[in-house]
Amino acid sequence: MPLIRRRATRSLGRRAIPWMLVFEILREANAHWQEQLSPRERKRALELVKTSRGLPTNLSAREQQELRDLVGKLDVAGFGRRAALTGAGLGGGRRHRH
Repeated sequence: MPLIRRRATRSLGRRAIPWMLVFEILREANAHWQEQLSPRERKRALELVKTSRGLPTNLSAREQQELRDLVGKLDVAGFGRRAALTGAGLGGGRRHRH
């Protein structure tokens, strides 16, 4: 029985992760990505990120500029507003497609 008590005590200090909120923000991020970039641009952005392996210096100067241009199209501030509205429970302004 001491094992059960010890485990219960340890979990009391941990904060619960609001998984539904995480899911909603990820959903908004995907919708934003889909709306802001064309399929060709999304494919190229992924290629550049993969090639860079997380280090911009692994890209040529031209590729770095290309990636900056693509990220600039994403309207990061707009996504931040959407995510904040989602987190506040006000909906992210996501457009429903029918």
